[in-house]
Amino acid sequence: MSNSQIESNCFACANSNCLVKHVDKEWQDKISNQKTHLRYPKGQSIFREGSRVFGAYFIQEGKVKVVSSNLMGKEQTVRLAGNGHMLGHMGYGSETYPIGAFTLEDSHLCFLDNDILYQAFMHNPRFTFEVMMFYSRELRKSELRAKCFAQMTTEEKVIYAIVYTAETFGICPDKSTIGVDLPRQELANIAGTNADQVSRAISSLKNRSLVKVVGKSLMIPNLQKLKNEIAMYFIGKHQ
Repeated sequence: MSNSQIESNCFACANSNCLVKHVDKEWQDKISNQKTHLRYPKGQSIFREGSRVFGAYFIQEGKVKVVSSNLMGKEQTVRLAGNGHMLGHMGYGSETYPIGAFTLEDSHLCFLDNDILYQAFMHNPRFTFEVMMFYSRELRKSELRAKCFAQMTTEEKVIYAIVYTAETFGICPDKSTIGVDLPRQELANIAGTNADQVSRAISSLKNRSLVKVVGKSLMIPNLQKLKNEIAMYFIGKHQ
């Protein structure tokens, strides 16, 4: 992915999922002129827990994990984010970020500082509404996950982590593989368990033909069949 392939002008950007698309043409021009376009290689920190909040990030192209550490310093992935998602919104209006963000692959992001972000909110009701709805969806997902994790077995938590990753980043249609290769520890950080338990759960799922492992890639022959394993927790709800 080269910089020449990435459009820096918001109006011409091909990423139709970006929340900035909801500001009017005049403000898209203003944001294009004032935003900072950033490229992060795989595994790099975008911002860390406790760092000062200077604004918010919008993923133009890439994959990111949002993490939080407990009192013992153990890291847990609280959210995955892909093209068009907003990052740093949990810190907006505060002095420091309560979470951190790291890239899972080479990624391009647009950064809007607090001043331009505030002005965009005040002058673009549709943009403000869409960001509010984004907050709402993310909060609902977090609350639902916390509720279900309290009742799930370890294997069900691992299934949730696999399904959540597949739905966030997609599945490569030619190979039926998740759109990003995640080590066992990364899946463990999403599932709130450890790498050994993830390996055991994946072995069990392989024996039941729910997943396949090819090299480092995790293949899902039938995503809906895998989702059915945890469907009881989401009846009448949105994942």
